[in-house]
Order: sequence, then structure tokens, then C-alpha cells
Amino acid sequence: MNVEIHMDPSKRQKDGLLAISVRVPDQELVYELDLPFRKLYDRFGIPDPIVLDFLLIASLCYVLDKAVPRGRGVAPDNWTREFEVAFPVSDVRVWKRVAGDFAQALGFLSGDIWRVSFVERGEVPIFAEPARRRRSRKTLVLKRVAASKVCLFSGGLDSLAGAIDLLSGDDSQQVLLVGHYDLAGPASQQNNLFTGLRERYPARSELIQARVSHKPDSAPELTLRSRSLVFIALGIYAARSFGNDIPLYAPENGVIAINLPLTPSRAGSCSTRTMHPFFLERLRSVLRKLGFKNPIVNPFEFKTKGECVVGCFDHALLTSLVAATCSCSHGTRRQHWVRKQVPNCGYCVPCLFRRAALHKAGLDAGWQYGVDACEGELPLDYEGESANDLRALLDFIQARKTSEEIAGEIVSIAPVQNLSEHVAVVERGFDEVRSLLQAKAVAPIRRAAGIGVTRS
Repeated sequence: MNVEIHMDPSKRQKDGLLAISVRVPDQELVYELDLPFRKLYDRFGIPDPIVLDFLLIASLCYVLDKAVPRGRGVAPDNWTREFEVAFPVSDVRVWKRVAGDFAQALGFLSGDIWRVSFVERGEVPIFAEPARRRRSRKTLVLKRVAASKVCLFSGGLDSLAGAIDLLSGDDSQQVLLVGHYDLAGPASQQNNLFTGLRERYPARSELIQARVSHKPDSAPELTLRSRSLVFIALGIYAARSFGNDIPLYAPENGVIAINLPLTPSRAGSCSTRTMHPFFLERLRSVLRKLGFKNPIVNPFEFKTKGECVVGCFDHALLTSLVAATCSCSHGTRRQHWVRKQVPNCGYCVPCLFRRAALHKAGLDAGWQYGVDACEGELPLDYEGESANDLRALLDFIQARKTSEEIAGEIVSIAPVQNLSEHVAVVERGFDEVRSLLQAKAVAPIRRAAGIGVTRS
């Protein structure tokens, strides 16, 4: 399907950003990018035109990902969409270098087919700072300290552990945390966690949160495969403002980064590829060709979630904040939860790995979840979709795949460097889940996982 990107030189957002819209004529869809840019401009300015291009392109991909539903009439297989889009940029010659790599990275991330090209956007400035803001912005920027490290901060357990490790590892480091949220995103959760970090490291930590969304507010697609692209783009935008060598940290445990499909129906991009090493390597290639040298680092690439928790450099601080983190992929579907006031469902794959990690650290508590899957609060024969993740995970554990089989499944998704290390971390991660079930699961759960039964 053809996608049109419109930049209206006669119209701007209230904060001065040019009005930018995504139009899909075949679907009769029109969405306007909602990016409150002033906060970013006040803190970082515009480091260079190319990094602004990257932020806008990533944001538009995110809007498009949400606007076009996967389903009959759009995707013949009910999943894979085909997009043909020309992005307006500041320098077509530079962006032409990366068209193929960018389309490959984006296609791997979202599971769609992207045909990407670039056109000159013209002389109209993307951002026109309101005159009344110029003096106050100058004063504000002068008061801010430059960061030596930038870290993505989602509000999840991995990002919290990553932020703590950066802050506690070197007293000379200034760490900027970057949070992304949508209209219903985790802004308050990120703020709550940052309050604890700031109390412990008041002079060296800062949080900036950016909303990237769209108007109208509602959108039909909820899979959000491209969210990590806009998240990384925000982080790179911030890092570039401090220098071309400032690293961007993207903490994600190695098991979820690889995210093996647990069943054949979850093959391909039906399993998320948010921080998959192949996606990150393709994106690094794009950024290098664009002239960016800022490293993108996943410090937990070869660690399980449990190892991230147990090995945290400030374990006392992590322990005090862990209950406020959210790793859940079903956090808005609370109608069948036993405990509706908690942030994590307890039965999706990320929640089950979270429980296993906290069990390894001696911090697990079933009552901190909407449903305690170990206690059988979600029956395995439940007819709704809620039990699908639990059943799939138990089937995978019961299969007891060999190292060679796991290696084969990893490379069937995409080639990766250090394959043996990825295999080892996946095995250790599933061992953590097995240990949780061995210790806490009721008999039907243990039987389904192929674990010896001693509990009733």
C-alpha cells in the first residue's frame, strides 16, 4: 500500500513543530503526528538535521504501525503488511546510503514488507521556536549538566536494573534516562521509579520523558512492533546532543532479546523483536552510514533476567523499587484479574520470566500479580486467550530442547554473532522458569511442564 507523508508549511503545532501527517489512501486513513517537541528542544536543541530526520522517521513509522491494522483486507496472512513510503529528509544523498539497511531493519522489527525511499523536504524549518521561549530556553540549557551516558528507561525491571548499574558503577558518571510513552503509556510508572533513583543518586541522575503519539487518539493496531525504534531514536537524539561518542544503553535480558517463538504459531515476528541482536546490528549499520558514532549497548545481552536482578550493583535499591516495575504485555486487560490494583498480569511470557527472575533472587510474591499462575488461578483449560502464553511456555519447557535444537531455532530467525553464548543464556533463562515451577507451581502446572509432582 502507498503511504504519503505530508508536511504542511502553513500549519504548526502549538510548540512550533511543523504539522506532519501520515496518509494511507487505500485505507482512507489520515493520522497527524503528535510529538510535543518543545521539551526535547529545550533540553537538547537540534544536534544536527540528520538525527532530527531519524527521530521523525522513527515516529512516523510508529504512527503508521498503529494506524494500519493487521487483518483481512489489509494483510492476506492477517499479519504482514506492505508499505511503500517516501520519507521527507534534510539530505537525500545521505539517506539514500541506508535505504536498503533501514528497510531490512524495519521489516525484521515489525514483520512487514517496507519499500523505503527519501525525498527532499524543502527549506521550511521543521521547528520554529516561539519567540517568547527563546530567552527561557537559553537559561534552562545553561543550567543542565551534560550526560556522559544515556539509558532507555521503560519502567520495566531490566531498565531499572540497567539504570542502577550505570549510576552505582562510577560516581563520576552523569546518567540521563530517556522514557517514551504514548497516550496511555507508562509515564507515571517511570516517574515513580525515578523518584527512588533520584533520592539515592540526586546529583547524577536525570529523567526526560517524551510522548510520541498521533491524532486522532484512537488507532486500530495494538501489536506495536515498532515501538523500540522510536524509543532508540529518542535515545540517540539525546546522546548526539552530548557528543558523538556518548553511548546509548538499552537494557534487555538476553532471553527476551532473542525471544524464541514458544510454538510454531508464534514464529516470525509474532514474537516481538524489540532488542533482538540482529535488529540492533542492522540499526547500528544504518546509524554508522548516517555518520553517527554513538554506540548502542545492551549490557544484559548475555544475562538472564534473574542474573540481572541478582547481580545488580545496588541490590538494596533494586529490592526497594522492584514492586513498582512493570514487565507486563497484558497490563490493560484486567477484567479477569484476581487482584486488579497491581501492575503485572502474572500470566504473560514477560511476567512469567519476571517471576522466575525474582524467585531466583528470593523476591518473588504471587500476590503482586493480577493472577498467580503458579497457584492455578488461571486454569490451563481456560478457553480465553489469557492462558495461551502460559500453555505455550509450559509446552516449551516440557519439550526439553537440546542446545543444538535451540541454536537451530535462533538462527532460523536471523543470524547472530556469538551463537553459543545466546544458546547458553536462553537455556539458563528457561532453567529459571523451571526452578520457579518446581518450587511453587500446583500439580497440573508442573505436570504440563514435565516436572516431577510433589505438590497437590
